[in-house]
Amino acid sequence: MNAYRLILYQKRETRWYYVRLTALSEGTLRTETGCCGLLPEHTETGPLPSGTDANTALRDAGTLWQAKGYHKPAPQEVEVLTLHFQMRRWTGYPSGAPWHDDLTASYLDPVRDAFEKTCNGIPRGNERFSGNYLYYYTIFNSDLALETAENIAAAAPVKFLLDIHIGRREKQVQIPIDPNVPEYLRSLFRVVEKSARTIAGELPLLFPGDPLQPEIVPNGGAPRRVRGEDAVRLRNVLKEKWNFDSSFWNPLTDASPSQVVFLNGMSDDKTQLIADRIKERLTTPLYLLDCEEGLFEISSKDMFKGVYEGVVFDAGLDWVIYFSHHHTVTFGGDWLVAVVKDLYKEQPEVLNAW
Repeated sequence: MNAYRLILYQKRETRWYYVRLTALSEGTLRTETGCCGLLPEHTETGPLPSGTDANTALRDAGTLWQAKGYHKPAPQEVEVLTLHFQMRRWTGYPSGAPWHDDLTASYLDPVRDAFEKTCNGIPRGNERFSGNYLYYYTIFNSDLALETAENIAAAAPVKFLLDIHIGRREKQVQIPIDPNVPEYLRSLFRVVEKSARTIAGELPLLFPGDPLQPEIVPNGGAPRRVRGEDAVRLRNVLKEKWNFDSSFWNPLTDASPSQVVFLNGMSDDKTQLIADRIKERLTTPLYLLDCEEGLFEISSKDMFKGVYEGVVFDAGLDWVIYFSHHHTVTFGGDWLVAVVKDLYKEQPEVLNAW
């Protein structure tokens, strides 16, 4: 089962402090307090209130901590750390690049894990163009965040060209413009670029979230990343058998070597029925190759969750489910295509309808 958590912060003089509330799957509530950038100073665990679900318990506990001055800081209250990597240019999605696994293993995952443990950093998006890969984090203790990032970079077994920047806003790198573009169009492009970034920076202020909304911690932790020889083998088989190379696939192209069927979105009851049929023939483990994030082992209940652009498959590699950023879901594999067609036999018009 999933765990749920809620993190609130309080500034005392020049330091930020946190309280991290976690409703664990066994029906207990863990409360951790400490200084941002350091491991918890105090931890206590107790049972959830009788008859109360995890979300309600976290909201009730969070309300009590709010009364003590803890809250979700506004963007202007905190700083931003930018990791700016200058990489060999790559035209596809990041997970297909030959350097992706080294980047995640040596830099991005260790930074994320360190910030998670000490409540000192929250990912706030990324940007990439022309070999520039920028990853942004909201940080609370800038000195310790910088020290963490520098220590991880120094210990990285594979080195990349990295600049670490801390400021009130994300580090910005101008998007290169072809020198053959006329000057009046170049000026217009720069105006649009500046406006887009200004709007993006103000969105957190224009659309504030619910400060007491718990977040899911899948299975009590992050999905297991697959690297090394296993990752290479799975990617190679996906390429050889399904012609999938971490980029656009069906229905946006005719890339599949065999018949597929796709849908523009699916209802929860239909996804559950298909998931049940897959479980009957599942060859574990189950994998997700996310075109942005990389290759992971996932649980069967997560096969239809949280995918932006990527493919789900099992160890047998006899079927695939491809999720596109156009919200289409494509099914490949003779038996799986037959299952989907049978499920929609009363609605044939929704199949392969673009």
